[in-house]
Amino acid sequence: MASVDIEALESARLAALQRTGLLDSAPEQLFDLITALAAKAVNVPVVLMSLVDAHRQFFKSQSGLPAPWAERRETPLSHSFCQYVSVLGEPLVVEDAREHPLVRENLAIPDIGVIAYAGMPLTTKEGFTLGSLCAIDTKPRHWTASELGILRDFASQIMAEIELRSQVIRLDENMEALRASADSRNERARPIAPRSDGP
Repeated sequence: MASVDIEALESARLAALQRTGLLDSAPEQLFDLITALAAKAVNVPVVLMSLVDAHRQFFKSQSGLPAPWAERRETPLSHSFCQYVSVLGEPLVVEDAREHPLVRENLAIPDIGVIAYAGMPLTTKEGFTLGSLCAIDTKPRHWTASELGILRDFASQIMAEIELRSQVIRLDENMEALRASADSRNERARPIAPRSDGP
């Protein structure tokens, strides 16, 4: 694929991510419940709902992330495995990051302790992957088909919520446009008061 096509696709993906309104937004109970449940369901110390922009990954939700990353709620891409899920639009499953050719130089290994990783894409109906729901272990791990299926189901639940919110945003925008159009028509249709030229 030509580089211009890749750049255009990435630009469209970033625009789709911005439209969600989730970047830099406050934690929310719904997403925090999903990450906490996912951590218990697959028995891992860390689960992240990670949204990947051009320079960083932002954690809309996290369960078990150590300090100072939990407070910052983001890392640069130098510490991101989720960026590869975003680029590929497919799951990334790593049993031992120290031996994996794609991520073995990633700074998340020494700085955060990411050894095993399973990331499921958070992909819109239009095909834009906003980031990843990922499970992290601090030791090598074989991920079972059942565990990956659980993560995939939780990722689908997250995307169902995001898509619902996007529909509400579009409906609000359409209603605003209809109101503006109706106001403009009413203004044009308003009768002009007759001039009074005196007695």
